[in-house]
Amino acid sequence: MECRFENIELRGVAASLPAQLVELRTLAADFGETEVQRIIASTGIEAVRIAPPSVTASDLCELAGRELLREMRVEPAEVDGIVFVSQTPDFILPATSICLQHRLGLPKSAPAFDIPSGCSGYIYGLLQSCLLISSGACRQVLVCAGDTISRYIHPKDRSVRLLFGDAGSATLVARGNGAISFALYSDGSGASHLIIPAGGSRQPRTADTGIAKPDRDGNLRSLDNIYMNGAEIMDFALRTVPKLLDQVLTLAGWAKESVGLYAMHQANKFMIDYLARISRLPKGTVPVGMGRTGNAGPASIPLLLTVKREEFPAERRVRAVFCGFGVGLSWGGCAVSLGSTVILPPIEMAGERP
Repeated sequence: MECRFENIELRGVAASLPAQLVELRTLAADFGETEVQRIIASTGIEAVRIAPPSVTASDLCELAGRELLREMRVEPAEVDGIVFVSQTPDFILPATSICLQHRLGLPKSAPAFDIPSGCSGYIYGLLQSCLLISSGACRQVLVCAGDTISRYIHPKDRSVRLLFGDAGSATLVARGNGAISFALYSDGSGASHLIIPAGGSRQPRTADTGIAKPDRDGNLRSLDNIYMNGAEIMDFALRTVPKLLDQVLTLAGWAKESVGLYAMHQANKFMIDYLARISRLPKGTVPVGMGRTGNAGPASIPLLLTVKREEFPAERRVRAVFCGFGVGLSWGGCAVSLGSTVILPPIEMAGERP
């Protein structure tokens, strides 16, 4: 799918993190010092953020949303739509976006949408907000994206425990003078490569699904835990992302060298650096920012913007390209100007709830 929207802008971006920081080196007793050091060197991740049991993705997004609206002096009553992007909703029902509409004080007339997506979910959330605004239904939409994926990770599964962290974000999308171009794709044939097998209607949780078993590499997990086939995800990204970037640039009418920021889904440092090299992106335009947060799923791109805000001031963000890829399988990108976008520094959740 390809599309372009005029007279829309990203007015502001904020991201929040739980206070608990787990240094990967402290996990050497579980996985061995050599293995932990190898993973740190290849992924660029030295620590991950872990939310306490009482904190959900919506709590982190609520904090980011409140701070963003306060900083931008936007009253909640002026925000007439909300989109919540997460793989870890508060409930099976009702929709978490509707709960956030109430908690944030948005008007009852505001439509609320949940998008159960991960790595490319932020792009899908931005697309949904643009559809609402371009249709005339809304003037300002808050896109909340985040996960508390840590509670689905088995503590003895090194393939994911040393990668994923928890975070939330909020992005205010509004009518304005800008334009945004999208390209999005999905391929469900690869759904089994990144999955939590049990917990839905297809395979409900039972006592048996909670029994953990080792795989051939010694990783321990149950059907209630997240599983990732890292080799397949890497191969998928290498096949799809370079073409996607070229497509997004063509839609926007931008030369590759004219873009000041390529904000990639923060999967791991090795993958991002390799994608930047084979895509021939200009040096210094592809930041890596998950070193002290981990892979934050749908929050990874907005979190990156906040972490790297000082390295990429407004003049470097006049032309920006976002790219998300992973679970689904799905991949998507967009081209947008962030020259006038307010980007807050990362917000740490001090207590249990905002």
